[in-house]
Amino acid sequence: MPSSRSPSTTAVPALEQARTNYELALAYDPATAGWPGLHLGRLLYLSGDLHAAGEAFRASIASGDVAYAPVASYHLGRLNEDLGNTETAIAAYRRAGESVDPKQASAATYKLGCLLQATGDIEAARTAFQRTAARTSTWYGHLGDVALRRLPPSGEREERRENGGDGRGP
Repeated sequence: MPSSRSPSTTAVPALEQARTNYELALAYDPATAGWPGLHLGRLLYLSGDLHAAGEAFRASIASGDVAYAPVASYHLGRLNEDLGNTETAIAAYRRAGESVDPKQASAATYKLGCLLQATGDIEAARTAFQRTAARTSTWYGHLGDVALRRLPPSGEREERRENGGDGRGP
């Protein structure tokens, strides 16, 4: 027989309990904050508490955990990109790009390249996309290759940024 409680009424207490558990784990030992910091940050980000999410991601990063800190850096980059904090997002994506996990590193270097391209730093974007494309075993490796092909050749300006056009000419 189906439950009379809707998913929305059961989800809220479960999310609050998860938040409490992550906060307790985070407070227990900052040296082991990688896992709880990352997951608390994700939970807070999705619930809209961006300031607290950033704090949780930073706690995960500070733990130095090789598995979780780079993922937290990636999410901190996304959070800061959403908030319009471009320089902070770039720094977070650079840290995440050093991950030992090729998929995570590829995702971070791809996002880094996109953000650098959006800021007009085409040569830095090219370098990020080259790092992404070098990881050919990942889906992001393919995206990095596509992004590289769409950049203007080295030394040429990107027309759409220089003259306000769409890059296809007059």
